[in-house]
Amino acid sequence: MKEIKKISFIGAGNVATHLAKTFVDAGKEITQVFSRDLHRSRELAIKCEAVPVNEISGIGQDADLIVISVSDDALVEVVDQLKVGNTLVVHTSGSVSMDVLKPLGENIGVFYPLQTFSKERDICFNEVPLCLEAGSMENLELLKILAISITEKIYFIDSAQREKLHLAAVFACNFPNFLYSIAENILEENGLSFEMMKPLIIETAEKAKSISPSNAQTGPALRKDIKIIDKHIGMLSEHEDFREVYELLSKKIMGLTSN
Repeated sequence: MKEIKKISFIGAGNVATHLAKTFVDAGKEITQVFSRDLHRSRELAIKCEAVPVNEISGIGQDADLIVISVSDDALVEVVDQLKVGNTLVVHTSGSVSMDVLKPLGENIGVFYPLQTFSKERDICFNEVPLCLEAGSMENLELLKILAISITEKIYFIDSAQREKLHLAAVFACNFPNFLYSIAENILEENGLSFEMMKPLIIETAEKAKSISPSNAQTGPALRKDIKIIDKHIGMLSEHEDFREVYELLSKKIMGLTSN
């Protein structure tokens, strides 16, 4: 079975940037990077010694793998314009079925890294779970060999499972980060630094790793300390949005403890 050595990217955002750089570190060759914004494709291409492209038609078929790493809304448009021959093509989305690639043929799959990415932060990819799916066992094996070159955490899941995984990730990552932003706002308004929250955030995450999150829950809502809850709600009188979030989450936590 041939090995994936040459890889082209459609997309030059956060996920594409981290994956491309990680593949290079693993000894792979990045051949082309596409973005409608030539500045963005050049920016990533320079880092990977690849050729920048700003027209889909410029993506060649000499690569062993084409990775589509664009927004979910843009996937269908990319697939409609792409000509790949027999080249294996994957997307990196957590919430879109592999079937979106079916117009491209049988050599399709999904290479979904379960992580939050920002270009400004380095990621230890060896600890990132990679979720794989493919249209054939042969292509799944190819993706597995590629995945092994960059991480030890590999999972074989289908599109339905991956969509549920992505839903869970929104609860575990995006929503808590929004709550961090509320905490930061409250602190800054009162002359306090968000730096004080960081040990608390780290310990909460560490507890979730070692014991069940439901068993790690603490706070006034768990204790049904209505006096403190009412006091906090009063303190949020000038922030209706924050108050609504506080009331909803407190109600749900108290409801869970009543079951």
